[in-house]
Amino acid sequence: MIRAALLMWAAGFAAILCWTLLWPMDRPLPQGDAIICLGAGIDTAGRIDAASTKRAERCAELARAGAAPTVIFTGGPRRPGLSTSAAGMAAIANGAGMGGALAVLENASYSTLQNALFSLELVPRTARLILVTEAFHLPRSWASFKAMGARDLALYPSERLRQNDAGRPKWGMLLRESLAIWFNAGRIVAWRIGGALGVDDTTRAAWLR
Repeated sequence: MIRAALLMWAAGFAAILCWTLLWPMDRPLPQGDAIICLGAGIDTAGRIDAASTKRAERCAELARAGAAPTVIFTGGPRRPGLSTSAAGMAAIANGAGMGGALAVLENASYSTLQNALFSLELVPRTARLILVTEAFHLPRSWASFKAMGARDLALYPSERLRQNDAGRPKWGMLLRESLAIWFNAGRIVAWRIGGALGVDDTTRAAWLR
């Protein structure tokens, strides 16, 4: 059992490494109804981190190019009552120029699954969505949005992998991602079982945090 689990994890880690290194960064301009700017980190002073900044700048670039008329910035605060990741990214994107695209804030989410659940409440079910995050995070983001009911998804990288303050790739993020995929899968199963058993939506949403 342990050996099988280790083999499954190793296969997942290898897949993450491959798509991180091989994801094409010069993809054609996608077209959709809304761009989803997935939140990353924010500190207690309300400052977003470098990864969130790059995501916001890439979303602004896509909006200026006419990829979609709306950009949804999604991500909650470090703690309740503080500035949100969504607000910080929207400020960066507006400062970069969004070409007249509408900025919409989703301020309640604390995970990729909650990003998906709460963002999809803001768009029609048939909306064509463009997800923007780092290349290593794009497949889990796609799976999260699909699990929450998204139908039409395009993926666009903000960068290949997050970098540290010295500008070097944070390879440890790949290890974290290889574990997060399985953690997400477990939470999705619990979320679906809870729905079948009649657990209320607010409680189930908290399970995805």
